[in-house]
Amino acid sequence: MKIIFFHSFLFIFIIYIHGFIFLNKILRINRKNNFYEISLIGLVISIFFAQFLNFFIPLNDNLLIFNIVLLLIYSIFFYKILIKDISFNLIITIPLLLVAFMNIYGSGFSDDINHYHYSYIANADVGNFIWGNSFLHPLYGTNPTWLTAHSYFNFDQFKLQDIHVLNGIILFLVLGSLFLELYSKSKEKFYYPILFSVILFILLKYTRLKEFGIDRPSTLLFCFLIFYYLKYFLSSNKNELLKNFIIICLLSLCIFSIKIIYLPILLFPLIIFYKNRSILFKKDSCYLILLLPIKVIIFKNLLGSGCLLYPLASSCIDFFSWSNFIGANELTISAEIFNKSWHSYTGSLNKENYIKNFNWFNTWLIRSYVEILELILLSFLIVFITVFSFSLKFKKKKYLMHSNSKDFTIILFLIIISSILIYLLKNPVIRMYHFVIISLMILIISSFLTFEIEKYKNNFMTTILIFGIIFNLSKNFLRISKNDFINNPYSMISEKVSKQEKNNIGTFKYYIGWFGNAPIGNTSLKDKRFKKIFNFKIIY
Repeated sequence: MKIIFFHSFLFIFIIYIHGFIFLNKILRINRKNNFYEISLIGLVISIFFAQFLNFFIPLNDNLLIFNIVLLLIYSIFFYKILIKDISFNLIITIPLLLVAFMNIYGSGFSDDINHYHYSYIANADVGNFIWGNSFLHPLYGTNPTWLTAHSYFNFDQFKLQDIHVLNGIILFLVLGSLFLELYSKSKEKFYYPILFSVILFILLKYTRLKEFGIDRPSTLLFCFLIFYYLKYFLSSNKNELLKNFIIICLLSLCIFSIKIIYLPILLFPLIIFYKNRSILFKKDSCYLILLLPIKVIIFKNLLGSGCLLYPLASSCIDFFSWSNFIGANELTISAEIFNKSWHSYTGSLNKENYIKNFNWFNTWLIRSYVEILELILLSFLIVFITVFSFSLKFKKKKYLMHSNSKDFTIILFLIIISSILIYLLKNPVIRMYHFVIISLMILIISSFLTFEIEKYKNNFMTTILIFGIIFNLSKNFLRISKNDFINNPYSMISEKVSKQEKNNIGTFKYYIGWFGNAPIGNTSLKDKRFKKIFNFKIIY
């Protein structure tokens, strides 16, 4: 537990200072410091910066320690500014830290840890970005930046523990930002029901870090994106519109950089820009900030697979010797076959015909209906509790919020429709689309209901949230108690680990097997070649 405490506070310190420097010194946003908001934006900046650095150098302990030393020096000289007027509520922070720590202590690992997550993290720890890494493992080509964040925010000796620590940190920070705003003295209370419903969803649904992978961190960032938009775009305060738009862009790009299926979330900044084009369509040096994340996204795709949007085979560029058109096409087809529950099918169709024309739907529905039903019931329960807590009344011709709420409704509606199309056509995996469920909940609350915000039942709302925290904690307490659990990540994986097989292509060494030496792959590279240009390693 000491390691959990120490690494959690250390990583939070790093991302908070990163966020503070970015917001106050680079973007120059002038407003009261909010610890949770600053830290989450700092996390996004850290992710892009870490991915950029990994193009040239490994994300090992030396880099992390060097960064810590620089930030400590900075904080010594500017500590008064760092803590001045900071929004920080211990009554909120302490129980949320307890939730995060219990999740960290009591969770096992994602099912994908031994599939490709750990090996991807390990590769970035020991070496710089490998051009053509999709040949090592088909899913390496997706280059999820959340795994890059795991690689940066870990000490090699405690790598497995720190995977949980970073997941616990984002859970803590997102809940903290929502809670702090919900109990603030803000005059703009029109979005409180939305904050309340999102908090409930997180507390009741996200009770085990084992299930996080890279999907739930993306959903949590989406929740923060919704919160940031509500607070700074739908309020009556339109100060610093351009700078807040830059942050919306950064958040959206970060979510998309984690997985390609989150492409519809880019509708957020696009529609905001279109609606505010008279103000935003101008030359401003602030836009230069977006060059880093855009370049990171483009280069991680092009260098990893030779494709602009891997695994879309049509986006692969033949000019690059490491372009993996075949791998992209095979991954697209194999993922669709797997995600549409082919392995549960008992009929006579072959794989190719099974995935066409919704032939897969009945088999998939039988396999998934329990998960779907649970999500639907949970969502309706949350909406019902929100309606009761805030005395909402059905109104056909009025909007819940500010006059600009119609734009918000349009954005969410388009995200839902486009995501459902992707879901049904290619990728029917429910856990990847929680952001759609949350968007539907918000639409029900914000588009069809109106209320007098001053009349909300504060005591009842607080009681429900306390219950949510207790529920989340109890799930982990029971899990720990039932299994007589001792937090020892290495012993948890010992039964899964087999001896690695060492291979090489010329001077390039790789290992088949997910835990141990890196770089690590699970496929033979006998038909591939290796070359090195300066410090850049290329598989082709």
